[in-house]
Amino acid sequence: MIAAIGIVFGFVIERPHTFSGSVINPAVPAPEFSLLSSQGGEYSLVSRTGKFVLIFFGYTYCPDVCPTTLYEMKEIKARLKEKAENVEFVFITVDPERDTQEQLKRYLASFDGSFFGLTGTTEQLEMVWKDYGVYREIQETDNSLGYLVDHTSRLYLINSQGELMMTYLYETTLDEIVSDLNYLIKKTDL
Repeated sequence: MIAAIGIVFGFVIERPHTFSGSVINPAVPAPEFSLLSSQGGEYSLVSRTGKFVLIFFGYTYCPDVCPTTLYEMKEIKARLKEKAENVEFVFITVDPERDTQEQLKRYLASFDGSFFGLTGTTEQLEMVWKDYGVYREIQETDNSLGYLVDHTSRLYLINSQGELMMTYLYETTLDEIVSDLNYLIKKTDL
């Protein structure tokens, strides 16, 4: 009976969306940074208001987690289709000694050339890592790479108002992240 009344009056009761990430409630202003971009010039977070920003901290010599996550970011963008224009995909290095702007540009081209790869001095990056709670530790190895970098493997989501609102564990599925982004973009467009 109630469903029939809803149809007659043209409204649908929508179930609340359940987010798959770790929600920061209330969202907090995202720590500002300005770093060198693989796209040229500097990438400043404050100038990105109006867009969602999905950030991953990693490095181009990473043998496993980073290429997997960048592939997943590429898939997220593809699944969002035209809504992807509302999201910027950002890869911030944890290895500034090797990850120059040029190295980041070459590396990201194998995933999606529109992704932003960010680098800077160790001092600049240490502030960003600290602000975002990023773990980073150099691990010496005997192989040709010289060293590996252990690091945080979360995705960080900044909303269109420039607030850090959610993080995603490495195990979060693509479907879950895409569902969250679709919901947030739709809600923003209303």
